[in-house]
Formats: sequence, structure tokens, C-alpha cells
Amino acid sequence: MHSSKEMFNFDQCGECKLVFLNPRVPLDQLKNYYTSYYLPYRGAKAWGKFEQLVENSQRKLDMKRVNRIKDAHAISSKSLILDVGCGNPSFLKACQQDLNCQTMGIDFSDEGWKGESAHFEGIDLQIAEIKDLPRDLKPDVITMWHYLEHDYTPFENLSYLKSIAKPKTSLVIEIPNFDSASRKKYGKNWAGWHTPRHTSLFSPSNVELLLDKSGWKVSKLLTYGTMDPYLLYWMSKMEQKEIKWDKNMEDEFWEFVLGMMLFMPNKLMEKQSSLGIMTVIATPK
Repeated sequence: MHSSKEMFNFDQCGECKLVFLNPRVPLDQLKNYYTSYYLPYRGAKAWGKFEQLVENSQRKLDMKRVNRIKDAHAISSKSLILDVGCGNPSFLKACQQDLNCQTMGIDFSDEGWKGESAHFEGIDLQIAEIKDLPRDLKPDVITMWHYLEHDYTPFENLSYLKSIAKPKTSLVIEIPNFDSASRKKYGKNWAGWHTPRHTSLFSPSNVELLLDKSGWKVSKLLTYGTMDPYLLYWMSKMEQKEIKWDKNMEDEFWEFVLGMMLFMPNKLMEKQSSLGIMTVIATPK
């Protein structure tokens, strides 16, 4: 989702098999790769006349995430949900409306909510890093929807989040799964590489190792997520086509829908074998 033809290198640890970007883009240059035409920031507007249909799809995704939270933790009006890397904070809006709880989102840029303060009124949105969070915050639920793979210091940040968590805080992480069918199918064109924004590509064993070392105990590790795995397949196909990601996506819409319908039988297997996404739920040790 960037116009540059730059090449980037990934290495793999011979022991834990973590795949990591090496070298990484210097932090002071990273914003050059999160521009206004980055598809997650563009949201439904990227799809032109199909904007409303895409917005409806996003609402369904947000509600799936709300339900994932309900399954992981009992929520009351006093509960605080902290979303790390909130981007466009539609998930927090859904939490606010459905759970009537306190909501907070942080990101290193306000591109996801800039100019929409009225729509997200009542949600505490901050341009901040994890280390900036106050030690007395004590969130009840911490969510990372496709954030951890972007994190430059995941061990330090997960350790800090553990230090500000309650004893029964639930941590919910959704990330691409390197050890998945879509990565094996698309190889160098796999959308999960997402260079250079993704700095770590996890598999089940090494994400559990990371959480254990940073003070968290994994209670569930699922081979699927709330995000439709078809999106990884579709984006990988678009990478093969060398699509221009800043264009109006209208002319891709019907092919996208047809592909989604044809992909549905594959989803019957996602609980046995990961198609590209995994979910980790943990609590402090």
C-alpha cells in the first residue's frame, strides 16, 4: 500500500522461527509509509459509490470484535477498554454503543480519526505510545487488532502493559499467522509481509513465548480471527497484480465480492488450519 518500489529484507530466527524485518525503517521516517492513502485509513471512502456497503461490512467486523471481548471478559459501565493502535476507532465506537463502557484508543498518528471528533465524541483518543500510558490506568481489557506486527519493541511494550494491568485484565491480540495457508500459497506476494510496516511476523509458538517472557499467560490461542481471512487472499492477489493502492477501488468491488463468495467453503476449515489470521487471549501471570 505504498507507491515506492523499495526492497526490504526479512530474517528468521533459527531457534524460535520469528520472522522479522531487518533492517527496519528508522522511526523518524515511519510516517512516510502511513500516508492518507493507506487503505485502513481511507476506510469505506476508498470504495467510492460502494462506500455504504463497505461501512456495513466494517460494522459487522466491529461487532464480531465486541463479541470477542464479551467472551473474554465481563464488562460493566465502569470497565475501561484500551485499544492499542486504534487507527480509525470504529471498534471503540461500537464498544461505546453496545457495552456502555469507558473507551480509550492510542495510535502514533491521528490519520484514522482526524476531522471526525464529533463522530467519536466521548472516546478518549490520543496520539501516544504505550510507554506514555499512565501507570494507574488499570484497563480491564486491552485489545490489539493487527497492531503487534507493527510494534518496534513488542517485548518492552507488552511488559509495560502487564505492569499497568489489573490482575484479571484480558489482553486480546489478533495478528497475521506466518505459519498459515495464505502465506504458503502466495509466498513473496503474501499481504502479511506488508513491508515495511510489519516488523514481526509471528507463528503460534513464538507469540506464546513472547507473551510468557513479558509476564502474560495465554489462555486461548485460536487459528482464526474476527477479520475475514479472505482479505489476506484478496490483498495478496492485488499485490500480484501490482495494484495502485491509492486509486478509487470501485472497479475492484464486484470481483472482490465474487471472490469472497467462492472463498466461503475454505472458511469451514479455519478452526483446524489457519488461513492467515490468529487470535491470542492472555491474562497477567
